[in-house]
Amino acid sequence: MLSFIGKFRRSQSGVSAIEFALIIPLMLTTLFGVSEIANYILAARKVSNVASSAADLIAQDTLVTTPEIDDIMGALNVIMHPFDTGNATIRVTSVIADENTGNTTVHWSDARGIAPRTQGAPVSIPNILGNGQSVIMAEVTFRYQTLFGEYLNDGMTVTDTFYLKPRRSTKVERVL
Repeated sequence: MLSFIGKFRRSQSGVSAIEFALIIPLMLTTLFGVSEIANYILAARKVSNVASSAADLIAQDTLVTTPEIDDIMGALNVIMHPFDTGNATIRVTSVIADENTGNTTVHWSDARGIAPRTQGAPVSIPNILGNGQSVIMAEVTFRYQTLFGEYLNDGMTVTDTFYLKPRRSTKVERVL
């Protein structure tokens, strides 16, 4: 019996297969982890692109119409491809600062997948406006589903808010 154990111990055949069997779980975990991180970063970049594009397109105008808003909201599908936009919300709001007090309120708001802000409601934004000025605020939220979400969790939320001042006027008007 001892000679059998000694012979088994000196044998080199099968060592590579055993080493491979020990290392493959680590290699697969690393592969899937890196691909998941890359996919999440891509989703986060796309959310930022949607927010900046929506704010930029509206800030270039002096007045926006419902068809223009619909086109901007529809661009969400194109920019977010290949991700499912059913998990995304976008809200574009024109925020104006009172000429006397500087208090910021909603001038108008449109949204998809979420309720628009109430006109005249106070809104908190970074201190970027002087009295009487306005800003276009685009808020995008995306529920990122992991590649293995059904096994791990129900996803992560990616959000971005982008602020741009109107370029050709002091405020962008909304025409229904």
